[in-house]
Amino acid sequence: MSSGKTETVDISSNPYFRPMLWPTVFVIAALPILIGLGTWQLQRLEWKLSILERMEERLTAPAIDINGVTPKPADEYRRYRVIGKFLQDVEFHWLTVSDKYGISYEVFSPFQLTDGRFVIVNRGLVPASLKDPSTRPLAEETGTRLSFETIARVGETPGGLDAENDIAANIWFTRDIAAMISLSGEGDYLSLYLERDGQMAAEDWPKPDVAGVTLVNNHLDYALTWFGLGIVLIAIYLAFHRAQGRFGRLPNEVRT
Repeated sequence: MSSGKTETVDISSNPYFRPMLWPTVFVIAALPILIGLGTWQLQRLEWKLSILERMEERLTAPAIDINGVTPKPADEYRRYRVIGKFLQDVEFHWLTVSDKYGISYEVFSPFQLTDGRFVIVNRGLVPASLKDPSTRPLAEETGTRLSFETIARVGETPGGLDAENDIAANIWFTRDIAAMISLSGEGDYLSLYLERDGQMAAEDWPKPDVAGVTLVNNHLDYALTWFGLGIVLIAIYLAFHRAQGRFGRLPNEVRT
């Protein structure tokens, strides 16, 4: 039975926001992870921009004569002029997709420099229908002395998730230069490979100008995605508490 007496509730025991335990624990655990991933992507963005700047600087610089020079992985994207000849009938075909030609291959071949050293050269791209060298017009006979500009590139090491190169069918899924060197025969090979640059006539293959040098930079998009998920998480957390009546103070006076 009510005594008709009014009791005032202390405001400190009646806060505006009353968080629920497990949703709060989840947000406290998840939010730093999302913020950390977004911050990491911003750091990756800064790293990628520095690479792009260095790549642009090297790609626009004059080509260096490779005679007497030994390019290292740190010299990736530098331009080199080479003189020498391709080894006869030795090609490695790396599977790719071209916007213009569809399923295609980039053709890698051993190249002997005039100083006696060897290097694997990415000669350019051919459509799948021209994978067999005998089906292509012979713009350059193997063994002919050639001179052209190249771009230094670092080869790839196959990982556990990469498809295994089909050596028998000569279909490569990674630019495994070490494996190509081992199949090319004896010789003093450079540790990286060279990507041929320049234009070819319309009827000539492979085409070095098709492959090009690209570097994907999506780190800002990834960072915004992670930060956006953090904002969405907070919004859902607050909306859930509002739906549960956890926002707003209870009446300051409670009748007993």
